[in-house]
This record gives sequence, structure tokens and C-alpha cells, in this order.
Amino acid sequence: MCGMVLMVFSFLCGCSNAVGKAISQFHAARPQVQLGMDKGDVLRILEPTQERLSLRQARGSEQYTQDGVHVEIYFFRSHANYDKILTDDEFTPYVFHDGKLQAIGWTAIGGPKTQAQPIPEQHITIIR
Repeated sequence: MCGMVLMVFSFLCGCSNAVGKAISQFHAARPQVQLGMDKGDVLRILEPTQERLSLRQARGSEQYTQDGVHVEIYFFRSHANYDKILTDDEFTPYVFHDGKLQAIGWTAIGGPKTQAQPIPEQHITIIR
């Protein structure tokens, strides 16, 4: 039983450590990215910062065509809210039009649709 608890604890610590490391690496790498850069150059800089994240800790890209422009949006883990709910506000979107970086951040795509929920305060009543 004790071994199982230790194994679960180690797994949970490893997950949060992967998220923390990805966020730290992302913030260190992001100043290298500038609007107008080619998608391949941006991805070469930012994707390695996310490679330790599991599928549950990351978010996939999106793409569509609008007015003849191929739009791709890549989401990079840039924050962590420890409410145990993965939400949009934990990512920074990078928006490409026909392979060129046009926007960074949620303003260009209408803002995050999901946000972290506050963790309610725990009230403890002591009965004597």
C-alpha cells in the first residue's frame, strides 16, 4: 500500500514538474519569436519547450480557411492554474496566415473561451 501511494505521488509530482518546466522554457524562448516569422522557424523555437507535456497537459493546433487565407493556430503552454481543469487561459495562441506569424495572444482570436475557476476557500468548523 505504501509503495502504491509513493508511486502515485511520484507520478503526480512528475506531471506538475513537466508543466512547470514547459512553462519556464516557453517564457525563456518566446522573446526569440517575432511577428512575420515563418511558421517553421517559430515552431523550431517553441515546440521543444512543450515536448515533455502529455496529451492531457497540452492543446492541439487548429486550422481553417477564411477569405482565401489559410489560418493555423498553435497553442503553447504558458501558465498553470492548479484547479485541475485544463483551460484556454493556460495557453498562448500563435496565429499564422499562409505560414507567416500574424498574431500572438488571445486578442486576435476573440479571447479565451474557458478560464480557470477559483478554488473555494475551505472553512473548518471546530466543535468543542
